[in-house]
Amino acid sequence: MIIESFSILDFKTKEARTFDFKSGTNLIISNGNTEGKSSLLKSLYYTLGFDVRQFPSGWNKDDMYFQITVAINNQEYNITRQKDLFRVSDSTEIMNVKEYSEWLSKKLNTHMELPNVYTKELHTAYSSALILPFYIDQDDSWEGVLYKKVTDTLNQYSGIPKNIFESIFSLSNEEVTQLKNSIAIDVNKKNNVESTITNFVEIVEEYRKENEEVVEITKIDKNVLKNDIDKYLRMLNDFNTQVTKYKMKLLNKQELLDLQRQELKELEKLLNMNKKRYSTIKSECSYCHSKLSEEKSLTRLDLSNNFYEISIMKDTVEKEINKLSLEIDKLKLDQNSVNKEIDTLNERIQTSKELLTIDEYVKAAARTEAINEMENLIEKQIFLKSSLEQNLKELRKQLSYLNREKKDLKTSIENKYNELLIEMKTIFSKTNLNELEFLNFKKIDGSGMDKNKKYLAYYLVYFNLLKKYGTYKIPFCMDSFIKNEISGDNAVEMFGAIKNYFFDSENQVFFSIVSENLKHFTSIDDYNQIEVNGKLLLKEYYDEISLKFHFDE
Repeated sequence: MIIESFSILDFKTKEARTFDFKSGTNLIISNGNTEGKSSLLKSLYYTLGFDVRQFPSGWNKDDMYFQITVAINNQEYNITRQKDLFRVSDSTEIMNVKEYSEWLSKKLNTHMELPNVYTKELHTAYSSALILPFYIDQDDSWEGVLYKKVTDTLNQYSGIPKNIFESIFSLSNEEVTQLKNSIAIDVNKKNNVESTITNFVEIVEEYRKENEEVVEITKIDKNVLKNDIDKYLRMLNDFNTQVTKYKMKLLNKQELLDLQRQELKELEKLLNMNKKRYSTIKSECSYCHSKLSEEKSLTRLDLSNNFYEISIMKDTVEKEINKLSLEIDKLKLDQNSVNKEIDTLNERIQTSKELLTIDEYVKAAARTEAINEMENLIEKQIFLKSSLEQNLKELRKQLSYLNREKKDLKTSIENKYNELLIEMKTIFSKTNLNELEFLNFKKIDGSGMDKNKKYLAYYLVYFNLLKKYGTYKIPFCMDSFIKNEISGDNAVEMFGAIKNYFFDSENQVFFSIVSENLKHFTSIDDYNQIEVNGKLLLKEYYDEISLKFHFDE
């Protein structure tokens, strides 16, 4: 990231100003203190997304619009801030701090997650966390713990600033934790798959046992089954038709037999009457139970009252009765024979091994299909298990490599840290710089200029580590390190360290200085110089600059 320009507009006082910067070293110069250097630098990083704890007295940031133009990966963006609202040039939406932080992370191609101070759950870091290692504040960075309590926004996170530096140096456990979580998820999946395979195998064995006890089913040709069923149905239909015919014949024969028997009774009565020579004899009809006279009976039978004629008729009827009885017996025998054929056919259907009933077929086929389906599922689960095992092997390999890589990287950075610290000791020979090990952030002992030297030395060490090992780049800012009176020798040491370890032609840096201390630097013309004397904002620039803050609603 390179900061190209910065505009400030105070809509209450109707004052404004724009400052242009260059890559490399930018000096913010004033003839004395309280001239606006800190107001400018604090506002610059505030606009970039850092929530500065305190601004100089009389600097009313809530009455101001700030706009910064930056180049990230050769792409230019405008960032505008007013209180906690942001606008960026590649979006029409107004952003809150969280949304802007996500935008900035995306542009820097980084994803920092920090643990909440209470829940320890990881959350996407706010922009203040991204900027913290690159910003040394005049008021809050030279007391207490390095990089600690520079902004209140970071109070929501635990392990600050260590967790931030570990993330920037790619030493954080975030990737390791993600890999471990992935491994745990896959192990759980693998266990579930193994349990599923065991359950399916048990079910398949159970089904196979049931099939052995009931009937062995192979693949059944449905067309053959249909033809066989149709054949047996036709046979049953034929037999049923024959039974029906026999029933009809039996009914007809039985009806004729009944009639003949009735006539026989009547003839016998007539013979009796003739024998007894009754002039009139009443006879009872077997069907309607009415009383018939002899004349009526003879008329109905169309017989003369002649004993011989009646006798002949009686013999004829008896003969017919015998004939019908024999026919009926024959029909009953035939009917019984057909019924036996039907029973035999039904038994054949029930006991046939070649032909199953529909119910048996469905049950057996369903069981067979279930076995086949479960065997397919078992194969898929076995394949999934193999895939998970292969993936676990790869993940564990990655974890081992990552742990080794992080360990080696940490060793390299730590060695560089100690190397730089030795160099600082040669510069600040009378200062004890053995207090802080790498990533061990704690309160620094001492007072006065000696304490200032310690802070400066450690900040310069981390600045150079960030240049070499940082995963993303934000311009560095050091807002005046001078908190106490500075003597000639101290000035030579400290400004010499600034020149050699902070000023940089390749990385953009901002440094505030009073003009009388420029004498400690040679080749001053190599640096971009921004002078701020007197009022930082001017009315004469308001109308021109206000056009830059015109927003379409």
